[in-house]
Amino acid sequence: MRLDVEPQQVLIGDPISIKASGLAAGQIATLRVSGQDQFGNTWSSEASFRADESGTIDTSRDAPIGGSYQGVDQAGPFWSMSVNQTGEFVSAFPVIHNLTVSLYVNDQEVDSRVIQRIAMVDLVRENLTDPIVGVFLIPEEITEPTPAIIVLGGSEGGYKEGWASVIASKTRMPTLALAYFGAPGLPQTLENIPVETVGKAIEWLNQQPVVARDHIGIVGASRGGELALLAASIYPEIKAVVGYTPSGVIWSGIGEDPDAPAWTYQGRALPYLRVMVSEEQQRLFMEAQKSGTPYLDAPSFLYSLEMQRSLVEEATIPVENSQAAFMLIGNPGDGVWPSDVLSQITIDRLRSHNHSRTYQLLSYDQGGHMLITYPYYPTTMRQFYLPTVNVWEGLGGTAEGAAKAAEDSWPRVVEFLKRELA
Repeated sequence: MRLDVEPQQVLIGDPISIKASGLAAGQIATLRVSGQDQFGNTWSSEASFRADESGTIDTSRDAPIGGSYQGVDQAGPFWSMSVNQTGEFVSAFPVIHNLTVSLYVNDQEVDSRVIQRIAMVDLVRENLTDPIVGVFLIPEEITEPTPAIIVLGGSEGGYKEGWASVIASKTRMPTLALAYFGAPGLPQTLENIPVETVGKAIEWLNQQPVVARDHIGIVGASRGGELALLAASIYPEIKAVVGYTPSGVIWSGIGEDPDAPAWTYQGRALPYLRVMVSEEQQRLFMEAQKSGTPYLDAPSFLYSLEMQRSLVEEATIPVENSQAAFMLIGNPGDGVWPSDVLSQITIDRLRSHNHSRTYQLLSYDQGGHMLITYPYYPTTMRQFYLPTVNVWEGLGGTAEGAAKAAEDSWPRVVEFLKRELA
C-alpha cells in the first residue's frame, strides 16, 4: 500500500494532490492530515474512503464516506483541519510549516508523507523602518520596472508579511507589507491614522528601480480594505484595489476613545460614522464576555447605519475620484460587520458615477469575514480573540463556506492584479 502526495514542497494556497494505491477493491482506508502551529497546537483532519475497483483512492475524484468534510473536495483534508489546543494561545491564522499526511488501514498506519508549506518563492526581502514601516518583497528575476502591490492588514495592527509574500510569489510583482499602526514608531491603536501613511509608501515605491512608477495595486482586509478604498480615492497612482470584506463607509477608530476618528488627511479627521450599540447587542456582548462564546458585531453596524442615516452620504468614501479598478469581496452573514452591504455602497457609487475602470463585487453566502484568503488552509476556527475588550469575535459563515470563498476568489484576485496593473 502506497501514499502519493504531490508536491511535497508547496506554496501556501497551491493545490495538493493525495492518492493511495495498492488497496484491495472496496477496502476502506483513512487519510489523516496533521501539523503543529506557531503556538504548539496540533491541527488535524481525518477522512475515510472506499477504494475503487483498482484499489486506489484519489481526493480529487472521491468523496469520503465519513470524516471531517463531505463531498468531492481536493482541498477538504486541509481546510477541515481543526485544532486541539495544547499551546497557551490559539489563533485563527495558524502558521503550519510541515504537514504530515498518513494512510491508515484497520487503525494501523501503513504509509505517510510530509508536505513542506512555504510562504515565499524566490523573493528578496528588505526590512523597512523609515520613512515607512514594513517589509518589501521583490521577486528575484525582476530586472526592470514592474507594477507593485501594497498589502494592508486589518484591526490587528502591524504588517502582514506572510500574506504579502504569498501575493508576491503568485503575482511576481514587488510587494510591500505596510504597517499603518501597531508597530514600532507608529500609533499603537487604530485612531487618528494619517492616510498619508499610504501616500508615503507610494512615494517610496516610486523611488525604487524595480517599480513601474505610478502603477500601484493595493490589497486590504477589513479595516485595511476601508483604508485601501480611501487611499485609492486620494492617490491617482493606485490603479487596482482588492478589498476583502471592506467598508465603503468610514467608521470611527478602535482604541481608548470610542469616538476618535480612525483616519485623518492633511491633519483633519475625515467624516465618519460612530459604532452604536443597541441594548440587545449590549446584552449579547456581556453574555459573550461571561461565557467565552463568540460575539457577532455585524448587527451593531447595521443599527449604526440606520441610526445615522443622515450622515452616511458624508462618511461614504468618494471612490469615483480614483483611477483604479476594483475587486471587492463582501459576504452576507459576515459576523464582524455587514461587508456585503458596506461593499455594495462602493459598487453603487462607482456605477452612479459611470466609473471608467472595471469594478466587481464577489459575494459568498457562507464566506463570513475572510481572514483566510487562500485555499488549502484551515478555516474551521470561526472566531478570533480581542484582548482589548476580552471577547471572542465571531467571523460568521462556515468552515466549508470560507474555504469555498477562498478557493473561488484567490485565482480571480491574482488574475485581476496581473491584468489591471499590466
